[in-house]
Amino acid sequence: MTPTPQQEWEAAARRLFEDEYAFVCTGPRAHTDWRTDALAIMARETEDPRGWATLDWDSECDPAEAEQRRRSFPFTLSSERALGESLHEISLDSAAPLIVVLTDEWFEVKNIPDFAHRKEQLLTDARTLLARFGHDATCYTTAGNARTTKDPDFFLPIRGGVGITELLMDLGLLVVSATEVGVFWRFNAY
Repeated sequence: MTPTPQQEWEAAARRLFEDEYAFVCTGPRAHTDWRTDALAIMARETEDPRGWATLDWDSECDPAEAEQRRRSFPFTLSSERALGESLHEISLDSAAPLIVVLTDEWFEVKNIPDFAHRKEQLLTDARTLLARFGHDATCYTTAGNARTTKDPDFFLPIRGGVGITELLMDLGLLVVSATEVGVFWRFNAY
């Protein structure tokens, strides 16, 4: 039996991020300013428009702990302007290596176990995640490597990223299509 696009997407997301402190969520594109939709996803105010799986450790925390946190934890941004000032546009081709880098808590391929042998499978899974958004999607990241180019080499060390959470380090990718916004974020709480 051939897997459905949903099964392929969910399997790829789990292979990449299931055991990681990450946020992998997609929401509907309901506003002209997609940043409004991205903030709604980060605040857990929307659900995946296709009903596909999300990965969100913080939504599964202890109910007593959840009551003490705001819904958008660990994200701290509250305005479209602040989000926009934190982001740099990158090409769709650069987004796949960035997703691979997000699988490491320090955002470096040298820390990914057996990276040399797994590189192509990791990139295939990343491209599977991106395919959902189509070839016309636009991508944005907080990575400083993207300040001066839309095609940074994310397999080189990440430089000067802008943190948008209250945790030690974070790095993310937003993927925007005409109908959906995907948020792929990785956190380091140490």
